[in-house]
Amino acid sequence: MSPRPPPAPMAGFTLFELVLVLLVLGVLAVVAIPRIPAGLLGPAPDLQAAEDQLVGDLRQARAGAMVCGRNGAVEVVTGNGWVVDDNRSCLTSTLRGPRNLTGVSVSGDAFEFRYPFGALDPDSGDHVELTLSGGGESRTVCVRALTGALERGGC
Repeated sequence: MSPRPPPAPMAGFTLFELVLVLLVLGVLAVVAIPRIPAGLLGPAPDLQAAEDQLVGDLRQARAGAMVCGRNGAVEVVTGNGWVVDDNRSCLTSTLRGPRNLTGVSVSGDAFEFRYPFGALDPDSGDHVELTLSGGGESRTVCVRALTGALERGGC
C-alpha cells in the first residue's frame, strides 16, 4: 500500500472573516447613506433649478421693463409656482415656473414691483422673500424694494 497523500487544504472563509467583512460594510453604509443626494435614492425636486428659473424670470422682467423706458409693473403670484405677469409690464409673454420640475412649491407674499424706479407695493416693506420648498429642503430668494436686486439665501 502506498502512503496516502495529505488532504488538500479546503478553500473558504471562516465565520470570523465573514462577520468582519459584514461589520466593515455596515459601518461604511452608516457613514455613506446620509451623504447620498436625495435624487439618487428616489425622485426629489431640483430646488437649485427652480431657484435659477425664478431668479432668471425676475431678472428678465426687470431688464425688459427698463428697456421699455416706462414705469412698468411686474406682478409675481406665488402658490404651486410663480407667474410673472405681462399684463402690466412690457414683457412679451407671461413667465411661469417652475418649468419641467415637479414637487416644488413657492411661498411668500405676491407682490408688484414697478420698474425702473424701484418700488414694491406699499404693504411689502423694503423687501419680499420668496421661499421654494420641496423634498424637505427649502431655498429663499430676496427681492429688494429700492433696486429690485435679487439675493439668494434670503435677506
